[in-house]
Amino acid sequence: MLFSGMHQRSWIKKLKIREAAFIAANGKDNINNLKNPISPRQIVSSELIMANVSMGVSWWQIFIGSIHQLFGGNITTYDRILAYGRDEAFQRLREKALANGWDDVINVRLETATVMQKQRGDKKKGGAFEFLVYGTGIKY
Repeated sequence: MLFSGMHQRSWIKKLKIREAAFIAANGKDNINNLKNPISPRQIVSSELIMANVSMGVSWWQIFIGSIHQLFGGNITTYDRILAYGRDEAFQRLREKALANGWDDVINVRLETATVMQKQRGDKKKGGAFEFLVYGTGIKY
């Protein structure tokens, strides 16, 4: 429990450092969910761009989630890994867009899916989650 929590917190800390460094180096966040670009400049080219990440919960989180299912309520033990997976997917999209020479990514969407389920009797438990983020890369 202690080691998995420490490990996940270190992932989150490294991700926040990457996000801050990216925005500081570029002066802006290059992704948005607007249908049209903010800049009035002429678009030279565009292409679909996507990034994904698969995240699994720890055994401890599965155990605590099972207890929460017995008593009902919000299963908060998955919140940290779900938030990290979403943020990591967005950061990978930012980095991929920059590496491929796109100025901005517009109309960004996020899809999530359970890609693996552990089955015990009649109950299915989520073991891993995939986050797919995609949008239109544009070059001015």
